[in-house]
Amino acid sequence: MGVTPSTVGTYRQRGYKKLGVSTRSEFLSIPQARAEATSVTRNANATDTADNAPASECSRAEISRRKTNAGATRRIVLATIACLALSLVALLLLPAHSFEDKGYLDSPSGTISTDYGDLPNVVGMRADAAASEVAQAGFCPLFEAQASELPSGKVLEIKNVKGAAGLGAGVSAFSWGEGCTSGYNLKGGWKASVVLVVAT
Repeated sequence: MGVTPSTVGTYRQRGYKKLGVSTRSEFLSIPQARAEATSVTRNANATDTADNAPASECSRAEISRRKTNAGATRRIVLATIACLALSLVALLLLPAHSFEDKGYLDSPSGTISTDYGDLPNVVGMRADAAASEVAQAGFCPLFEAQASELPSGKVLEIKNVKGAAGLGAGVSAFSWGEGCTSGYNLKGGWKASVVLVVAT
């Protein structure tokens, strides 16, 4: 109605004055007022019951929906934790398998394009087998030793691919553990030379 509580109080006091009463209990002692108050109370209770029933139904639906959402969230969280755990296990096991030395490669792993033609990629092979593959492709194998924890004689790197003009005479030889040796004449029909870095 757009009136303040103090205005309502003023109206109530005026009403009491017209009825010849001064307090609420005196007002309710009037039979008509008591009957009206009982009626108003009954109507208010009926309205509350009507308002609360749908709210109760809504509350049940809301609670059910929240439980469903909570269950879905719990499943997502558990699935995420499981994935993280599996990833962690995989990361812990990966170094043991990926970086485990599996000995020497049996054959080149593809080729490397150079200005002098395709050079077999012999990284990972044993020095003598690698030198043979390189020589068959027309590249004179030169050797360079490098300290490594990998098996002795394993080719670690290929570098310095260049023309054969500066090779001169002599033999390029390399020896590693247990009397293993590889050597090639520098003089010959080589189209190029290549340095094989070998583990010692």
